[in-house]
Amino acid sequence: MFEGIINGLFHALEGWNLLLIIFGTFLGIVFGSMPGLTATMGLALLVPFTFGMEPAAGLIMLAGIYVGAMYADAIPAILINTPGTPAAIATTFDGFPLAQKGKAQQALVTAAFASFIGSVIANIVLATLAEPLAELSLKFGPPEYFWLGIFGLTIISVLSSGSLLKGYLTGFIGLILSAVGMASLSGDARLTFGFPELQSGISLAGALIGFFCLPEILSTIIGKGQDNYTGEKIRPSLKILFATIFDLLKMPFLLIRSALIGLVVGIAPGAGGNIASMVSYSEATRWDKNPEEFGKGTIRGVAASEAANSAMAPGSLIPLLTLGIPGSPPAAIILGALMLHGMQPGVDLFATYGGITYTFMMGLFVAAFAILIFGSLGSFLFSLLINIPAKSLAPIILLMTVLGSYAIRNNLLDVWVMLIFGGIGFFLNKLSYHPAPLVLGFILGPYIEEGLVQSTMIGGAKGGVVFYMISSPISIVLIGLCVITALWPILFRRRVLKNQNTEEQETSHGALNADVVMGLITLCMTAIVAWSIVDLSFYGVLFVNFCVYCTAILGIAIILKGFFTPKKINIFFNVEEQNRVIVGFLIIAGFILFIQFVGFYISSAIFILLMSSFLNKEKMNLKNILISFCQSIVITTLAYYLFVDILYVPLPTGILLNT
Repeated sequence: MFEGIINGLFHALEGWNLLLIIFGTFLGIVFGSMPGLTATMGLALLVPFTFGMEPAAGLIMLAGIYVGAMYADAIPAILINTPGTPAAIATTFDGFPLAQKGKAQQALVTAAFASFIGSVIANIVLATLAEPLAELSLKFGPPEYFWLGIFGLTIISVLSSGSLLKGYLTGFIGLILSAVGMASLSGDARLTFGFPELQSGISLAGALIGFFCLPEILSTIIGKGQDNYTGEKIRPSLKILFATIFDLLKMPFLLIRSALIGLVVGIAPGAGGNIASMVSYSEATRWDKNPEEFGKGTIRGVAASEAANSAMAPGSLIPLLTLGIPGSPPAAIILGALMLHGMQPGVDLFATYGGITYTFMMGLFVAAFAILIFGSLGSFLFSLLINIPAKSLAPIILLMTVLGSYAIRNNLLDVWVMLIFGGIGFFLNKLSYHPAPLVLGFILGPYIEEGLVQSTMIGGAKGGVVFYMISSPISIVLIGLCVITALWPILFRRRVLKNQNTEEQETSHGALNADVVMGLITLCMTAIVAWSIVDLSFYGVLFVNFCVYCTAILGIAIILKGFFTPKKINIFFNVEEQNRVIVGFLIIAGFILFIQFVGFYISSAIFILLMSSFLNKEKMNLKNILISFCQSIVITTLAYYLFVDILYVPLPTGILLNT
């Protein structure tokens, strides 16, 4: 084994192979840094280019893409509050506040260094302990996946800023949203309301962009008329780079613990980095001496999320290489690449193709160093991007949000869903309901549902559903973790009260009782959902009914809270802000509508011109109009070329131009 590791490392460092790793890592960063374009998409698009290569060369390039994309999703999460993938949601909690304080470079360097440490630790374990650790993944059955999902859901107690009731309410709303579409086991079509496109569910990319990116633009850039995307001007320097790395070296326990969490979660097939980063962030908050600093801009939160996120990637390859079970969607693409090169995962992969396998593993290891270099040096460029005036940057970001939402499934309905979720996210933020628990529930819903339904089927056949779900040692451990995590804020109430006091001081007073409004909306929603599923099968409604009952109870509780401890707020600070948000929202909606009629190119050029003019506080003379016009043509042309000619995404040409 150790001889194979050494030989694989030397092979990976050979001139051509090293260039392929660097090139693959760079491509992965490009894919991961664009909202909506995931590691899975990047790997799927570039797998065909590896067919003509030697197996080792093709696989190490894919290794670079995988590692690069898993790091790069932190870039938009930090700069524009838009997680490139679900795994970067936890990175937004502290990364974006750091950027708003003018500390974007610190956050970006932290993400690069933490990703490097997490990837190195996980790759060492992958190369040395792959086979024994793979046996652990076989012990995960339906009950274990159910409790793993519930454990992920209890992390809401950390994300809800001291108000557990608010957090769990939005979390269960997210679970209901996750049920939209075809039930995976019963085949029932649920909550589609006459839209066939929704049978495949709600686009995760659209949900992420809608709940995280659009509300920020609507609130600050459009509503408040902020000149820059960041609160303070960013000035990157070598001093900041080295000081940040020095600070991170002082927290080895945080980095190692986060990496091990990501590794373990990655081993469980299907769990993915979204759970790993959330669990790691939760544990970092739980054991930190100053937990109140999390969520307000601390590099410890970014480090916890990114170390786990990047460690998950090698972890997901452990069951793949030894058992042929991919631990994540990108790992499934790599499985396809292995089989296309005639390599079958399992014992033969190490016995017959040991040289190629260890070269691939060491490619992942070398790619971690490429991430450290690209991420650290790139922090100078990336951090300067949000110094660009909002009138120029915001239209580009909005254009990329539309393209990112559309590119996953080539479906304009996903773009409309993104816009609707953006409006909902804006009002949730205004009502002091953070959308993070909602998105967490949306992501965890499929795991919880499959575990619940399969456990009910198997447990019913064995004569005891409850006993079947709580009898295994792993289930018992996960149940214990769920209880501890859920009760942690109660056990340490002083910390919670401190957060609550902070929240109350930041809440403005006005005519709208936020909790009562939210509770009434929740009850109306649950009534509509309950009415729409009455004719479905037992297994088709089992999970939905569970969510509806819990959400209704939480809705009633939040109404009572609103009556006994009313907290009234203003949605808008003044009429000017209200008008700007409405006009800005209508411009975005008009852009999406025009795409359907005149296609992407014309609509995008008009949209960028209109949005730039709307955000420009200067008087629009002929010179400014010409500059905006030229910008719109150049940006639209570049975006069109990137998506159509490079990424092979067929952008809409419009109904009118097709006739």
